[in-house]
Amino acid sequence: MDAAQWDERYRASAGGVWATQPPAVVREIAATLVPGTAIDVATGDGRTALWLAERGWACTGVDFSSAGLALAAARPGGDRVDWTVGDVREWHPTTPVDLVISCYLHLRDSAAAIARIAEWVAPGGTLVVLGHDIENIAAGGHGPSDPAILYTPELLRGAVDERFRTERCERVTRTSADAELRDGHQAAAIDTLLHAVRMR
Repeated sequence: MDAAQWDERYRASAGGVWATQPPAVVREIAATLVPGTAIDVATGDGRTALWLAERGWACTGVDFSSAGLALAAARPGGDRVDWTVGDVREWHPTTPVDLVISCYLHLRDSAAAIARIAEWVAPGGTLVVLGHDIENIAAGGHGPSDPAILYTPELLRGAVDERFRTERCERVTRTSADAELRDGHQAAAIDTLLHAVRMR
């Protein structure tokens, strides 16, 4: 969807489109880090950026949907985040940051977009990317059904270069309340996670 379609979706929502907390695996990784500067890429209605700001991060939330950012800014703690309208394929920060997080950013050129946001990570900083895996289609989990925009561990691993040390690059399964009920059964959602550190 383009920015106008996302704007329409956010305006039609009552209090936000997504869960109020970042995905559990993202919280698990970020909780081990010393707070510094961060960018939440494709922040949407701001759940990850707000969570980081609550824990002492100086966070910028970037999204091309102004309606999503308006919802984010209106949430408790929204004044602690720098909300910025920008397209990941064009926008860039003025300086690298200690943490870049991207949750569920799915584009036709996802590998190029991830390689681009990796450039925003300062030496010694961390990159966390999480998105729907291609195997999620067969598993019946919630998410896009177009395999051309879905992730694999190979895609994410190939998006970062030798300047990064990969801590984790693997499929992870979500069986939380986020998972949809299919035929009366909870469908596990399959994601791909990349956790990498830019070497000094």
